[in-house]
Amino acid sequence: MTEPGESWREELAGLPFEEAYRRLEETVDRLEQGELSLSDSELLYWQGMDLAQRCQQLLTEAELRITQAGESRGPAPPAEMPLNDDDEWEVPPPPEPDDPSLFDDDGPF
Repeated sequence: MTEPGESWREELAGLPFEEAYRRLEETVDRLEQGELSLSDSELLYWQGMDLAQRCQQLLTEAELRITQAGESRGPAPPAEMPLNDDDEWEVPPPPEPDDPSLFDDDGPF
């Protein structure tokens, strides 16, 4: 089995997502052409697997950072809340105590 060497793994570790993804697409294209020797195809396959793993790792790390940033800021306002002229969330006023919708029979009680 021919796998990429240590220098490849070091290069891979420094690749940003966009470059790793571009190289993965190129690798898939070359493999799909089918004009490589078996040995070259196998090496390219392993490089492609490494690139796919690197892309997945970078996406997972980005998702984690986004999740952690969201948790530190508190819950986001609901998407249906419109923005006012000052780009602030416009919160509707609370219902009046005599509002009949407060007493709908659709509730769980």
